[in-house]
Amino acid sequence: MTNEFLVEIACPNCRHPIDVREHGRHVICDACRSQFILQAHLCPQCQSYHQQDEAICGQCGASLSRLCRKCQASNWAGDEYCRQCGSAMDIFDILVHSQSGYTADRLDQQMRQARDLKALEAAASASRMAELEAIEVERVAALRQRQRERKAEERRLLWLMGGAAVLSLFFLLLYLLFGWLN
Repeated sequence: MTNEFLVEIACPNCRHPIDVREHGRHVICDACRSQFILQAHLCPQCQSYHQQDEAICGQCGASLSRLCRKCQASNWAGDEYCRQCGSAMDIFDILVHSQSGYTADRLDQQMRQARDLKALEAAASASRMAELEAIEVERVAALRQRQRERKAEERRLLWLMGGAAVLSLFFLLLYLLFGWLN
């Protein structure tokens, strides 16, 4: 393991992080005291230890293999030289591969934040709409109440005017009746 990017692995028993710079190939977990020999591969993304050759990391889903540009042989993603032809694996490929995961994670995080923000905005919009609807209901209720009060006032005035007209006629009849009598 000469790759400088891989400095920490997860213990296969307890998942506790182990700094491989402090150990050789013989590794002892400080948390559970389990011992193992570092024979297999570490994921270049999450540094999980994989005892068997696997194409994809079971922890983070990162690719654990890549093809040699010369002979098209499958190699571990962190290998510096091809196992079949011995040609140098481009260090920039490793960096790009490593950064692509970070970019994908960052984009996923931004998408989650955008969805969360959209949900918050939708909730705030629904709340504002409910407030406006409540204000409109109150306004319409107050308008109807004023219309009822106005109609009641008009009916009362009509009754008063009708009563005054009847009284006027009554007094007119009395005047005419007593005027004829005198």
